[in-house]
Amino acid sequence: MIDVDIIKHSDELRDFCTECGILGYKNNSSLKEIRWERTKSCGEFWGAWHNNKLIAIAGAHPLPEVGENAYRVLYRGCQLYSPYVGLNASHMNSVPFRDILPYQIERYADKDLFITTNIYKDNSGKMYKTHKVMHLLSKKGMVDLFVKDAIIYNTNQSVWRLNKEKYHEVRHRLETP
Repeated sequence: MIDVDIIKHSDELRDFCTECGILGYKNNSSLKEIRWERTKSCGEFWGAWHNNKLIAIAGAHPLPEVGENAYRVLYRGCQLYSPYVGLNASHMNSVPFRDILPYQIERYADKDLFITTNIYKDNSGKMYKTHKVMHLLSKKGMVDLFVKDAIIYNTNQSVWRLNKEKYHEVRHRLETP
């Protein structure tokens, strides 16, 4: 079972970041790299725990570059491992996407939610894969490409609008026998 909550203290997160650094996940290798202080000043970081171990994180914060009602979710989303076996065409084997995102959707229910993916810069060896996954999810209607090339925090990114209703529809199928 996965437990999800807002991360309130950075101590456990430091250990998570150390493991990310060992795995080569540069954007998640330290509190500085995940922009802990900046994000906590205007948003939140969620954690997912499996067997009492922090295995995944994802942040959320306002995204004024896109609009006054825009929030960026799954920011610095990262997992050490997934307890879910096998592939899933709807990206539901990703702990941040499957387990943390519903909490972010609930918290920011009155906001337009966006996910960003790096287009050219891959600091972990997995970011380009996530970018490709968003293209697949757009074919399912779970996200829509909102802006192809946007400079956000000095990085060229694609901005994807989350279709909350479609996401919930697909996510609900996991719980229905």
